[in-house]
Amino acid sequence: MPTRRDPLRPLPLSPGPVHGETIGSYLHRLAVANNRPVNGLAQLLGPLPAEFSPLSNTTAGWTTQSPTRLATLTGRPTARLARALPALADFLDPQDPKTRPEQVIGRPCHCCTARRSPSASMVIILAPVHQHLCPRHRCWTRSTHDIPLTHLPEVLQAQHRLDQLARRHDHRIQHALGLAWKIIDEWSAGGMPLDLGREWTRRLDRIELHPAGTKIPFEDRHRLASFPETAVLTDLILNPLTETVDPKELYLATTAELSRRFARIYTTRGRQDPLYQRFCRPHTARETA
Repeated sequence: MPTRRDPLRPLPLSPGPVHGETIGSYLHRLAVANNRPVNGLAQLLGPLPAEFSPLSNTTAGWTTQSPTRLATLTGRPTARLARALPALADFLDPQDPKTRPEQVIGRPCHCCTARRSPSASMVIILAPVHQHLCPRHRCWTRSTHDIPLTHLPEVLQAQHRLDQLARRHDHRIQHALGLAWKIIDEWSAGGMPLDLGREWTRRLDRIELHPAGTKIPFEDRHRLASFPETAVLTDLILNPLTETVDPKELYLATTAELSRRFARIYTTRGRQDPLYQRFCRPHTARETA
């Protein structure tokens, strides 16, 4: 005679999900906390996704019983889980997917992680694209290690400004911020039109004073050191100083404003300037289209 399957029981230990956490991250934390194989735990909900990892955030193959089974395993109501797990919320209400800001794979800082899940080394979340740090613990989280920002108040101020811009320009912030990063990177590689070397060197020195500062890739250190200037450039991209359709006029107005904000002479490079090529010319072309 066929044997009946054992009824699903709650796991002995059930850390709560972190807001915005991926399905894969939460299942991995449940598995670690209970010393269970994560693949077996995931298969209780549905077919194992290809290359399943903490980055996985799919409910493909789930059935209508999968959310109930997850609730049973965790001992938490489905609705409560859905408030923290975006993929679960979308699965429960596929006809009305939640409107969310542009997001990227990120993580909470280690202090926030330890508070919510002491046994986890890392929690993977979907973070707003403009969010680069933990405001509660004042540390940079866009790298493999947390970098304290106690001695870099301008970075905290820049994040505050990006938060304001994201509220006003929700669906444009990702493009503008990405454009600002590209311009800053190309300035660094091809010659800076503004003399910001002293500020960047000072920030890099302060980053490397912390032991973790030397463990993160140089690219991440450079992103952190140039973050305040990137926020200013993002602001000008989202809020052009003139409605002109002449790219040269927009370029001159923008470079004059950058000179004013940084109290530095901007060495204009005309059409060879990444600012002109990536922002001024495409922006005015859209205005005339």
